[in-house]
Amino acid sequence: MMSAADMSQLPENFITELAARNGVTNTELRALLLALEDNLGSEIADKLGISQSAVRKRLGECYRKFNIEGSSNKKLHNLKQRLLTSYQEQTSQADKRLIREDWGEAVDVADFRGRDEELLELEQWIEGVDSPRCRLVAILGIGGIGKTVLAARISRKVQGSFQHLIWRSLRNAPSLGDILTQLLRFLPHDAELDLPNDDNTKILRLIDTLQKHRCLVILDNVESVLRSGEGKALERAGEYQPGYEKYGDLFKKVAESAHESCLLLTSREKPKEVAALEGKNLPVKVSQLRGLDIEEAKAILQDKGCSCSDSQLRELLIRYSGNPLALKIVSTTIYDLFSNNVTEFLNQIQQQTAVYGDIRAVLDKQFNRLSELEKQLMYWLAVHREYVSLRELQQDLIRSEPAIRILEAVESLLRRSLIEKEKDRSGFRQQSVVMEYVTQKLIEQATEDISQGNSIEFINTYPLMKARSLDYIHKTQERLILEPVKQKLNNIFGVGGLESHLRRMLNNLQEESLRKKGYAAGNLINLLRQLQIEKSPKDLSGRDFSDLTIWQAYLEDVNLQRTSFNNADLTGSVFSETMSSLVSVKFSPDGEYFATGLINGELRLWRTSDTKQLRIYKGHNTWAWAFAFSPDCQIIATGSADYTIKIWDVRTGECLRTLQEHTNKIYSVAFSADGGILASASEDQTIRLWNVNTGKCLKTLQGHTDWVWSVTFNPKDSRILASASYDGSVKLWDVNTGKFFKSLTAHSKGALSVSFSPSGEFLASSGKDKTVKLWNIHTGECQLTFEGHAKQVYSVRFSPDPDSKIIASCSEDRTIKLWDANTGECLFNLVGHESQVWAIAFNPDGRTLLSCSDDQTIRLWDVGAGICLNVLQGYTRDVYSVAFSPLLPDNKIILASGRDDRSIGLWDLSTYEHHSLIGHQGRIRSVAFSPDGQILASSSADNTVKLWDIRDTDNSTCIQTLSGHSNWVWKVIFSPDGKTVVSCGEDNTIRIWDINTGECLRILEGHTYSVWAVAFSPDGLTLASGSADTTIKIWDIHTGECIRTLTDHKNFVWSVAFSPDGKILASGSEDNTIKIWNFNTGECLYTLEGHTKQIYSVKFRPVCTESSHKIDNLLASGSGDMTVKLWDVDRGVCQDTLKHGHTAPIRSVSFSVDGNLLASGSEDENIQLWDVRNCSRLRQLKSKRFYEGMEITGITGLTDAEKASLKALGAVEKIEQS
Repeated sequence: MMSAADMSQLPENFITELAARNGVTNTELRALLLALEDNLGSEIADKLGISQSAVRKRLGECYRKFNIEGSSNKKLHNLKQRLLTSYQEQTSQADKRLIREDWGEAVDVADFRGRDEELLELEQWIEGVDSPRCRLVAILGIGGIGKTVLAARISRKVQGSFQHLIWRSLRNAPSLGDILTQLLRFLPHDAELDLPNDDNTKILRLIDTLQKHRCLVILDNVESVLRSGEGKALERAGEYQPGYEKYGDLFKKVAESAHESCLLLTSREKPKEVAALEGKNLPVKVSQLRGLDIEEAKAILQDKGCSCSDSQLRELLIRYSGNPLALKIVSTTIYDLFSNNVTEFLNQIQQQTAVYGDIRAVLDKQFNRLSELEKQLMYWLAVHREYVSLRELQQDLIRSEPAIRILEAVESLLRRSLIEKEKDRSGFRQQSVVMEYVTQKLIEQATEDISQGNSIEFINTYPLMKARSLDYIHKTQERLILEPVKQKLNNIFGVGGLESHLRRMLNNLQEESLRKKGYAAGNLINLLRQLQIEKSPKDLSGRDFSDLTIWQAYLEDVNLQRTSFNNADLTGSVFSETMSSLVSVKFSPDGEYFATGLINGELRLWRTSDTKQLRIYKGHNTWAWAFAFSPDCQIIATGSADYTIKIWDVRTGECLRTLQEHTNKIYSVAFSADGGILASASEDQTIRLWNVNTGKCLKTLQGHTDWVWSVTFNPKDSRILASASYDGSVKLWDVNTGKFFKSLTAHSKGALSVSFSPSGEFLASSGKDKTVKLWNIHTGECQLTFEGHAKQVYSVRFSPDPDSKIIASCSEDRTIKLWDANTGECLFNLVGHESQVWAIAFNPDGRTLLSCSDDQTIRLWDVGAGICLNVLQGYTRDVYSVAFSPLLPDNKIILASGRDDRSIGLWDLSTYEHHSLIGHQGRIRSVAFSPDGQILASSSADNTVKLWDIRDTDNSTCIQTLSGHSNWVWKVIFSPDGKTVVSCGEDNTIRIWDINTGECLRILEGHTYSVWAVAFSPDGLTLASGSADTTIKIWDIHTGECIRTLTDHKNFVWSVAFSPDGKILASGSEDNTIKIWNFNTGECLYTLEGHTKQIYSVKFRPVCTESSHKIDNLLASGSGDMTVKLWDVDRGVCQDTLKHGHTAPIRSVSFSVDGNLLASGSEDENIQLWDVRNCSRLRQLKSKRFYEGMEITGITGLTDAEKASLKALGAVEKIEQS
């Protein structure tokens, strides 16, 4: 039970609401609130400006109306106890408690004073005192008048009456879609899993949430999405900027829909919907803020150390319209420049004609007084848009300044009230109205510099955008700085004239005798890019940017084929990254770096602060599923699908040793807390413990009966190790004995990941059954099951922040979820990835989360707000499938390829002309031609099959999309009669489709794991399928019955193929072998050995008359060992090996219809054409890469890893011969 002294626990709005229900007047309430804060009667009298007898009278009325009895000195105590009891009764009801709050960029209001009348009015509107609750309330007023701080104060005051509260600022003009997404992710999660794509549906979803739960939503700085009104007719007031009109739909819908929630807006201008819907008896109210009164203004001046008489204060109030920001600024000026002499200050401004009530005039005068360094910092703060540290500001400046001078300048700006400090952290930023003012000056000055063209000092000193900013920041810079500059310049030069002018300016910079350091060239190139803002990708190919200082150019989505950057300084500039598909991600223990594991076996190291790629570790030749930093950040251990573990020196990139005792793929590695032991988990069903210093295997832990996917040490006790396995169990092991002491029956379809809580007391696991589970490691009891993912959950991680109690999980369903570990509630559903999310990792401070996905992106998320901060986009064109067309009219043959970049390549082999088909939202896994060559089928990681009309390769179109698979579609083939297509996929099924109607005719089920291959018998009556369950199944195409199962392979079956006569079936496997089967009996005739890695593709040569080998059954195989082999199947021998063509695993092989050509497609992004008759390589086919022919000789400002990425995308660096 709380005591009466515990009044601090009572929200003020609770007391106010209860008082109103008991008939207490506003004047009585003010006296009561002060008495409850233990103010003496004399103190209350002084604060209210009334006599002590009046105080006693007002308090007496309060006691009477609350029916408080007893002696006079006990009444206040009894009233306190009554209030506390009522509050406890109310808060004991769960639906009255504030469940979640996200204050976003809300300002601190600890020192808030005044505005009593406005607060009371707002409280009555929001709480519904003496009138129905308002659904929408707007606080309006000029810049600097105090709208934001008042909104923050009233929100704090009434928060106890709401279940959910979220604050968002519109200062950077985010789209309505982005804001709605943030609101819907934060607010209660009883809606559908996936957020809708269109704004109208999102608005309806939000209204539904506001009706089901009492929510307070605050949108600050709404004027940012309204037209400025400059030069506009009066009737334009309240209109929206182009592209932001949907905000009006939101405001209208919130105002007109019945609910108990409230939307609180702040704006300098009244949105037209608010103007139309407000009214005395209507649920929309507007508070038009006036200037401060004399007492409130006096408090501001006194806080700044400025004192003056009442008459002087009234004059200042009149001159500055009671604007709090203006008063703060001028009070600093009076104190610093006029030695606190208000009279002298007033005398001086009376001699000037400027209207000082205008905040811009105040800012003009204040800005002109700033030192040169202070002005520089102000411009830089406007560019940054968000809180920025002193260290970052120091690094931004072209001319180096001592840290002490930067600090002094920042302190001066703080005193002038031009900037504000981040609470509890070391960042600084501008207040909204100041940022808008400085941004406008930045735009005007940059426009003047560029339009005149003869002086570039300003644009050389400041960038118009920072290319290495977080993703949402540089998009804001692009929208609010770069785009307005472009528009102003377009008005001067016209679009075509502007491009020519920018190119002339760049030419002039190149002609200067000494390369000038600065941002000018980067700004001009960013403007050239901005001229193509609607294009994707942008095109700056064939340009000459050599010998330039190009700082902060954003070129990630720009075609730069044949563009010269020779001898350019590219510091801070951003280009597209070539990244083979991402499969793992982790932060270093100190948070300074993060690393990513790729499907091609590489590990890449990045600096966290600016996402600069520092180093590439090359040694594995296939999937780098697993890696871990040592606790001291000195070494990295990597585990791969090549069965090896490698230990690397983080700093030098040297491979220190290779550990080679596992007999299958390695999925997880983990260091003990002291860094002395490394644990590894493998598909060979074992866990191994290694001495990190010697590389010796200390123990092999056996007990799982299927693949082991994940291992992790207890952070508080390295004697305990946890593991997750495909056998469905999670095991806890004693490292000293090598035995498990607990086996938890965790996930019915396989456990995939485990993670300990920071305390080591709990363990989280995730699995194929779509759930996350929380375990007590001492009792083995499942404490909670978290449900919400729609597909298997690949990874689960505890936040390292012991106070946050957050668990993160990522899934094949493309989402990441943040869970409350105490309640099991889903706090945020993070949506943005376009394919399955393989891995997640918390920053050691717990504030941010990294994720990597099969969509080739890395995303950085704000854990507290549930928003995406940054996106790193990879680019690769690995070839997963090749197929020849039949002979077409005019003897034309088309070669099709399916690629990782979601496109299909079409090559005319008579001209080698190349076309691309775009339409899939995931990687292309397979392509196949219809028997007549008019239709191409493609299957994709987007779970669909598409049919394309390719009769005219210049204008090929998608004519059918076949949807039904619930996961990746690995293979698609046509039936011999061309009437149906068959597809198989990661969902363990085979589907038969009618190509005319798109109807799924039959689903074949029987495999227990992914189906990766299908092939028709030549007569079209039977179908063979190969699976990750290591079996081959033979199906009757008409009945759907499984006729036979072939079981000799020891690992995945990647490919199956029938001989032309249908008597033999060949299969290629992860076990490095090809098996030849008698189709009629199911007998394995023999095993073809010779490849040293898995066989991804097998194809029989079509029947043909010309054959230099005179081999009836010639089989081609493509392997992870980067070779193609040709086999005489009848004799069971390798006839030839085609090598020295590919530099990465070969995913697909295909014969031409006459059998004389063989195509092979590889993860090296190339297609090789081979002449089968003499086993020679004829030609390499490769579509032009993003940076094909881009010249980078002599460049500076990029790391070796970044240069390597550019070269992988086609850039050329000429190395001078010594």
